[in-house]
Amino acid sequence: MEMIVLVGLGLLIAIGLGYLGSPTFKGKVGEARVSSAISRGLDPDIYRSYHDITLPSGDGTTQIDHLIVARFGLFVIETKNMQGWIFGSEKQSSWTQVIYGKKTKFQNPLRQNFKHVKAIEAHLGIPISTIHNVVVFSGSAQPKTDMPSSVLWNHRSLPRYVLSKQDVVFTGEQLAGMHAALESAALPASKATHKAHVAHVKIEITRRKNDPNACPKCSARMVERTNKKTGQKFLGCSRFPKCRGVRQVASA
Repeated sequence: MEMIVLVGLGLLIAIGLGYLGSPTFKGKVGEARVSSAISRGLDPDIYRSYHDITLPSGDGTTQIDHLIVARFGLFVIETKNMQGWIFGSEKQSSWTQVIYGKKTKFQNPLRQNFKHVKAIEAHLGIPISTIHNVVVFSGSAQPKTDMPSSVLWNHRSLPRYVLSKQDVVFTGEQLAGMHAALESAALPASKATHKAHVAHVKIEITRRKNDPNACPKCSARMVERTNKKTGQKFLGCSRFPKCRGVRQVASA
């Protein structure tokens, strides 16, 4: 009996440690840090915030880590709880994380978040110029290439960035309308909503990989090109050299 209990405890500990090291847990920790920074550093009467908000988007959903609504614009925030060195640029489709020499590519979070920005633009019918695309690295990651000022490397610096935008772009009446629109459109925060969103993301990734007319890296249109050395034709991303995604030409 004691052995069974010990084995059970061992399994629970292993499962717990596995979860603590999972991307899901790390993501939740990062989002909690950013939420705390917002509540501590911004006046809620002026800056109203939404966290982990899911909105309908086309044939699926889009999930936004944090959204701040104020007279000075909307701030759509993507959180990354990462470590190591980060290499990338605003225009690259993917960035690189380096930890002890091990390189891991991940989607450019500015591009990832731009989809969220477009969803907000569509739902609220406001100019995209009034929406700020912000990425916050809440872990110990350090940039090793030049990054835009909207990419922040400490969650505590987020309030300072938001407060630096002081040009009034919305009236009180417009703000009230946006709050009403967001609250009516947002899907309930539940396991079912999250599960449906994850399923949609997986379907979208599969569709992107299988669509012969879409770049497998950034989803842009593919164009036929010719290898100068071999004369062989192939499909290359229309955004080359910014993106170097390629596909083979389908055989007739």
